[in-house]
Amino acid sequence: MNIKVIRKVSAWAIIATLVGAPALLHSQAGIGISPILTGSMRPYAQPGDIFITKNVKASSLKVGQIIAVHAAKTGVFYSHRIAEITMLGSQLRIVTKGDANPVAEHDPFLVGGNEMVSKSIGRVKYLGFALVWLTSVQGRQAGLAAIVFANVLALFLFLFKKEQKKNKKEAIYRALYEEQRLASDPEKSDHSFTFQDS
Repeated sequence: MNIKVIRKVSAWAIIATLVGAPALLHSQAGIGISPILTGSMRPYAQPGDIFITKNVKASSLKVGQIIAVHAAKTGVFYSHRIAEITMLGSQLRIVTKGDANPVAEHDPFLVGGNEMVSKSIGRVKYLGFALVWLTSVQGRQAGLAAIVFANVLALFLFLFKKEQKKNKKEAIYRALYEEQRLASDPEKSDHSFTFQDS
């Protein structure tokens, strides 16, 4: 097998693994990530860190643990520490608070005891910096510019390859035509290499 083919297949396999592994881990084992985009969890976690999360039953949660949830009214996704758990009818009323925030969230998180919630099981420093940067205005603009540049570059490469193929085909046809012309008229072939003195 050609080395170039092996390299391409290997590169695509690595990309597929990097893209597919998080989704597979989340769907099969309930493992996910929650990037820290703000300083609300300082000093425990800094912007650019990520929490590794695992889906657990809400009934198993305890005060002091960190959970990743969506705010009920705004829909904003955040990871904060549980400050209080109480029962509200058949649901758990979970109040969360960022370590650096002076007060807890106004809207408690309501969830059934058997429902799954993403609980932090670990923290990795600096791994989320790319995500933090991409959520900034500069990051979004740079990302858009990179996409446009990549498309333009791909177009030029496609046109260049097409032109190369065309030139290669023309050269092959020219050589074949010349071979046939010389083969059909051997006298021209002999004369073409004859030099006359002036």
